[in-house]
Amino acid sequence: MKSYIAELMDEEILSHLHQHETNDEFIQRICNLCLDEIETTKGFSPRGYGADVIEEIELEVTEVFRMKTYGYFNLR
Repeated sequence: MKSYIAELMDEEILSHLHQHETNDEFIQRICNLCLDEIETTKGFSPRGYGADVIEEIELEVTEVFRMKTYGYFNLR
């Protein structure tokens, strides 16, 4: 999953469509794109674990974001 997130971030960072996003907005948008991908591939979680899946995706996206932006103060 982290490799998919890293590829997605590379594409989105280079895109000039969302230049004025904050770090939090960027992370949330990447999370939403990951959840959309899971939904389109018909991925499901057991009943009652949806919030846990979302939380884990947010943690992974945040971790990859920190690795990608290491040494920078913000996304710009």
